[in-house]
Amino acid sequence: MRPEHFRLVWLQGATTVIGATLAYVIVTPEAAKSLVYGSCVVLISTLFLVWRLRQGDRFENLGAEWALRQAYRTAIERFVWVVVMLVVGFGVLKLAPLWVLAGFVMGQAAWLLFPIWMKLRTQNDN
Repeated sequence: MRPEHFRLVWLQGATTVIGATLAYVIVTPEAAKSLVYGSCVVLISTLFLVWRLRQGDRFENLGAEWALRQAYRTAIERFVWVVVMLVVGFGVLKLAPLWVLAGFVMGQAAWLLFPIWMKLRTQNDN
């Protein structure tokens, strides 16, 4: 795993632990469990994306058409994964919807803000 991917997974894991701890202490254990579930959906989605990127690195000489097809396939698979897992969390496991979505948004925010954090970090190192 590339260092930037490892840092992203670490950041998402750290936000999950911190968020779950705060939810457990301030709200309820049920809220913490729901928040962890939502965060884990994003974390596994990130790991899936990293796996697909590694596949792309191995087959980079197959051309732009293959790469574009893989990008669309990965996007669709990740979308379906998220929808199915959220349905499982809401319907089957009967988790608290607000806290599942809070964990999901928290994980996505870490995923979206990570490139900005890395850019600022590299600018400060120079």
